[in-house]
Amino acid sequence: MRSLVSLYLVIGLLLLGFGYFATGPCPNKNTDVVNDVVFVLTWPVELYGYVIKGSLSPDEWLHKQACEGGFGQHGDSQGTGNSEQTAPVPVQH
Repeated sequence: MRSLVSLYLVIGLLLLGFGYFATGPCPNKNTDVVNDVVFVLTWPVELYGYVIKGSLSPDEWLHKQACEGGFGQHGDSQGTGNSEQTAPVPVQH
């Protein structure tokens, strides 16, 4: 079991390393450690969502994570969820 978990984490770290060094110039490196940790822990879900079901190539996916700020909105004021506030519906008696 430990070897499977280790392999999972090693693959995530290798993918992150490939994103930094093998996808071209990286003028704006992602320095958000939380974003990188989330990437390493959730890479299969992101691979499926962004590459297999989405429109990104594997190189684009890795480059966006490592060199374009990543996919998460950690520390961003825009947020990721539904930012629109809905007014409560008045109840008629």
